[in-house]
Amino acid sequence: MKFTKLTSAALTAGTILSILAPTATFAQTAEHDANANGGTELPMPDNTEVGISFGDNTNNGNTGYLRLQMVPHVLDFGNHTEFLSQYPTFDATGHNVSIDSNDRHASYKNTDTNLTATLNTEDPELSKVKGKAWATVVDKQITRENNTEPNTKQSGTWQLKVKSDDVLTSTNNGETINNANLLLKNTAYGRTLDVPKLTNEAQDSDFQADSSIDDADVSTIAKNVSLSLDGNSPEVEVANAADTEGQGANVFGWDRSDINLTLPKDSKVGNDIYTAHLTWTLYTGVQA
Repeated sequence: MKFTKLTSAALTAGTILSILAPTATFAQTAEHDANANGGTELPMPDNTEVGISFGDNTNNGNTGYLRLQMVPHVLDFGNHTEFLSQYPTFDATGHNVSIDSNDRHASYKNTDTNLTATLNTEDPELSKVKGKAWATVVDKQITRENNTEPNTKQSGTWQLKVKSDDVLTSTNNGETINNANLLLKNTAYGRTLDVPKLTNEAQDSDFQADSSIDDADVSTIAKNVSLSLDGNSPEVEVANAADTEGQGANVFGWDRSDINLTLPKDSKVGNDIYTAHLTWTLYTGVQA
């Protein structure tokens, strides 16, 4: 009988606990009811952008049957511990030529990614300029609809030139490094009729090459392009396309190690960033 009493007591206690336990509740806010959510309806969205890019894919906005489609937007000569007069030359990989120990960062912006862009292409016609800093002239004159004099529906008769706009100037205090020289050595060249694939621009999407009209490479190309960074020197010719030359995309390229900036040995520099600017211009020399 004692066993019976204990069992009864346990059951009674269990019943009391069950009665006292609170009823479960769940938090909830109605959708499509602004008042229920303090003025803003649910569902409530937001967005994420996932991105990756390769090479310099910027568009300079130029248009036309004949246009300057690309130039090197940045020539990056790196960040260095100091200026050593016995080693005054730097290349566009960010390296102080002939001495490794003076290199701090590959970029002049104090980062380890050099900003001198190089051409990324699988076009076999452009194999000689692949992996190089580059400039491109697109010649689609064979598609010209207005052929009134002196304009013709034929490729060529254009010149690509470049000049110095100013001297190397400190971004902080305006001090300058005068008489620096920029040299682009061993110009390489490639020409492709597959313009849309190279430029990836909508304006080229319907271009159809026609080699029956003309199909010759540009014949006059400067092996080396040397510029005094003084802002006063005349333009230097990079390439000159004769009549019937250059249909398609003409790409001129330079190894980054062949792009050299040389400072005068008596240059005085501070712990600063110095920049200068170039202007590339496409001419025809044909008067309207």
